[in-house]
Amino acid sequence: RMAKSVLTAIPAPPPPTAFNDGEVIGNWTIECKLGEGGFGAVYKVFNDKKQYYALKVEDEKAAVRLLKLDVTVLCEMGRKRASHFCRLRDTGNTRGVNYMVMTLVGQSLNDLRRMVPNGKKHFTLPCALLIGVQCIEALEELHSSGFLHRDIKGGNFTIGRNTPKFIYMIDFGMCRKFVDKEGVRRPRWSCGFRGTLQYAPISCHIQREQSRKDDLESWLYTQHVEFTNGDVPWRRCNVPYEVLKMKMAIRNPDKNATFFASCPRLYIDTLEYIDKLYYYDVPDYKKLINDFKGCIIHNKFENALYDWEKI
Repeated sequence: RMAKSVLTAIPAPPPPTAFNDGEVIGNWTIECKLGEGGFGAVYKVFNDKKQYYALKVEDEKAAVRLLKLDVTVLCEMGRKRASHFCRLRDTGNTRGVNYMVMTLVGQSLNDLRRMVPNGKKHFTLPCALLIGVQCIEALEELHSSGFLHRDIKGGNFTIGRNTPKFIYMIDFGMCRKFVDKEGVRRPRWSCGFRGTLQYAPISCHIQREQSRKDDLESWLYTQHVEFTNGDVPWRRCNVPYEVLKMKMAIRNPDKNATFFASCPRLYIDTLEYIDKLYYYDVPDYKKLINDFKGCIIHNKFENALYDWEKI
């Protein structure tokens, strides 16, 4: 019998020092605050050439140092010239906070789906499929650099500030390096819950070490929930074990047809493919990308606009 999963609480640090508009931090001038969360704040900044970037800050006394992971991942992705990732421009420390400066991106896919005029809070199918291709590409880039994201969801993908057809992956505070000099690291016996309940893979619920397949599973939930359908049976449930049971239930052929009722058959096939993967397996990203592109071509969606281009 499967034990009930226990959420691992990460203590929130004290709020970081606030910066005012017009303040200068190193080579960067604050224009405005873009957002703030439990682990820090993000500001829009510019340099002496009036080039705009995002500055992310975190209290240097934070119990959990998430910014360091952001920097580590973006450094590696920059070194590999990965296309779906921001470029890291600067890092530093001032007034009790650590900060990093990176590419300024546009709105998140989670925000954009709420703006779609259809009132259903999800994208049209052409848009959802086009998004899916880019999300898989981003996951392939991240995984090929030896990192798992472990918090895949619509809020962690954005469009470009000046390139609205291009999608970026962001927020790497939950990342884990899954390879070392010996190859893929051996899985730990037990792991705490990491990620967001609604999109967490089954491995996370049962406290099993996550792998590349689990990022893909979280992506497929996101692809279904946020991008294509707008709802799942467990949306209003915050009990991890009950959510787990519902996620297990959609694997039943009698249930997945209902769950994926408004989605292409491709989604069921993709879930079945992901579920066949094991911890050490390298997913066939090219197959997944080609499957989605094939669905796009079959439905004559190649020239479709992204929904936010119509607003």
